[in-house]
Amino acid sequence: MYRNSVDFSVSILVSKKEIAEIVGVEPATISKYESGMLEPNIASLKKLAKIFEVSLDIFLNDAEDIFNFDNINILDVLREQKYMKLKGNLYHNTQIAFTYNTNHIEGSTLTEEQTRFIFETNTLLFDKQTIANVNDIIETTNHFKLIDYMIDIASEPLNEEMIKEFHKILKIGTSDSQKDWFNVGKYKKLANSVGEIKTVAPKDVDKNMQKLLNWYNSLTQVSFKDIVEFHAKFEKIHPFQDGNGRIGRIIAFKECLKHNIIPFIILDKDKLFYYQGLKEYQLNKEKGYLIDTCLNAQDQYKKMIELYLK
Repeated sequence: MYRNSVDFSVSILVSKKEIAEIVGVEPATISKYESGMLEPNIASLKKLAKIFEVSLDIFLNDAEDIFNFDNINILDVLREQKYMKLKGNLYHNTQIAFTYNTNHIEGSTLTEEQTRFIFETNTLLFDKQTIANVNDIIETTNHFKLIDYMIDIASEPLNEEMIKEFHKILKIGTSDSQKDWFNVGKYKKLANSVGEIKTVAPKDVDKNMQKLLNWYNSLTQVSFKDIVEFHAKFEKIHPFQDGNGRIGRIIAFKECLKHNIIPFIILDKDKLFYYQGLKEYQLNKEKGYLIDTCLNAQDQYKKMIELYLK
């Protein structure tokens, strides 16, 4: 991508930390730009060129080959393609990638191929040795519906009723939904936990969710970091008996779409980084780990966008 290797630490006027603040990323992300692990998007490249008072062309092999994400609205694209019901586009592959990865992170046994087959044919592909969990199948088809619902209402302000509806769509028809204490579409009745992280007690969930939403909806301008922070706080509350991770990730995707920020899908292969990032964020040790994990996931989704929209 770059014509020349640029060392962002050599400036005598601006430190790497200051560069990161101006560009709007973590210092570790600047280091990844230097090493080639990550490539800045066009907006970040423009900021870097301004910092170093050089032409944007210095950073690029061919400026015309750079996909300009500023010129597209991903929500509009997903809505149009969802309406068209065509295969092999961004909406189609978002459904499969998002559903497979978010469910697999939570223990679903269905493969990506089986997930794709369910979405494309409404049937399940088995080999002779395969045994599938019925709940995995139901939650897969439910998640397809959840994504569609999320796309339809993505422009609306986030609220408790919407979040509860997300949970209802995800869990309806599962064995969990047949348990009175499970409370599908409502906040948890019984205490739960996530590893060593202490979640909010059932009696305090309402208060904590209202506080979280009041903070978030009071923001005059929502950034990528704000969405990640909401996600970390939501997961620490853990308001539902089960399904909190998937609901939290669908909320993050929705809010990115609402604010015209490139969304992200946490991949199953990166779940250990994701869990570690959540843990460090929630224990107030380090925010950058989770932010960088989500930025890496965003970069992966950008590649999907370029593949289908370039």
